[in-house]
Amino acid sequence: MILQKDQTGSTRSNKSPIYSIFPLIFFFILCFNFSVAFAKDTTVSIMSYNVENLFDATDDGAKQMDPAYLPLSIKKKWKTDQCATKVGFYHEMCVKLDWTPQKYEDKLKKIAQVLLDYENGGADIIVLQELENRRVLTDLWQKHLMWKGYKKPIHFESPSSRGIDVGMMSRFSLAETPKVHGVSLGEGERPTRDVIEATFQVRKNFKLRVTANHWPSQANSTQMRLRAASVVKNLARQAIRDRVPFIATGDFNTLLEETPNPIQGNIADNFVQNKARPLVDIQDYIGLAGQFPGGSHFYRGAWDMLDRFLASKDLFNRYSKFRIDLRSYEIFAPRYLLIDEYLADPKTGKIRLFTFPQRYDFFTGEGYSDHLPVVMKLTIQN
Repeated sequence: MILQKDQTGSTRSNKSPIYSIFPLIFFFILCFNFSVAFAKDTTVSIMSYNVENLFDATDDGAKQMDPAYLPLSIKKKWKTDQCATKVGFYHEMCVKLDWTPQKYEDKLKKIAQVLLDYENGGADIIVLQELENRRVLTDLWQKHLMWKGYKKPIHFESPSSRGIDVGMMSRFSLAETPKVHGVSLGEGERPTRDVIEATFQVRKNFKLRVTANHWPSQANSTQMRLRAASVVKNLARQAIRDRVPFIATGDFNTLLEETPNPIQGNIADNFVQNKARPLVDIQDYIGLAGQFPGGSHFYRGAWDMLDRFLASKDLFNRYSKFRIDLRSYEIFAPRYLLIDEYLADPKTGKIRLFTFPQRYDFFTGEGYSDHLPVVMKLTIQN
């Protein structure tokens, strides 16, 4: 830098004026980057997946109400034939299936693969159905998911006679102690799965309440699913009173054509201003007509939307910072979960090619589940 004297005799620099604005430009760049980072919305992803009979290979004694899922080495030691009451395919499976610890470990790996393949790391909150007990959920977490940031699983032993439970895992901390809500089906009826409720602290000043559901199957009456729906309806209303956004997800075992319908027109509708029904059925709200896959479950040539998301209507309020991202809804169907088979079309009777979930074969280890996972995101806007 050269110093020169001006007409007054003082010295001045001949440095170009552009150099003097560099610090100012740098300051504005820092401010811009900081503001962009600060303004970024928070995204919360949720997945629900029916993993189709995740049983360990351990004899739990009195709790082992489905004896098929044991090694033959254990079955041969039975003093009484525990398969005697089974009929047809279930009897054959009970007698012949050699459900070994290695096969159990292989099934755990497959489930973990599906969970973690979503967006290359898994959803923030995972809700699972058809878990035999706490052990299988803990094994899945400790061996495959804990290192991905998921916290200790949430599980309660179900009163279901088969021991088929629901469970959750999340990357978020719990804001409250998890709760379990029984579903009474009436006097003389076999117990069914409980509804599990967990409230997560997804960000400072933002909570999300999620329930895990597995309602009575289609082998049971609609009345039984209506009873389960009543439990969820009350939980949704309580969440609204608590001013906590609410999501019910899982396998609801409810068909669109069911009448009276346990979901649509009972606990949910598409009129977000109607407070009489507290929930919106996301799948019905956005419509799936003409899309593939046409549902999360395939049975006798037709798709069913058994696995769903029901969201509290406050998540549709345009003034709310916590909202549903409707475009994010997805039936997660990577090609390896699907199989192609020629079947009779129930509408025409003609044989044609169908593509649907490849259910898990407990004898060969092929396939994954007879259900596909469903996924959805919520956003917290800054």
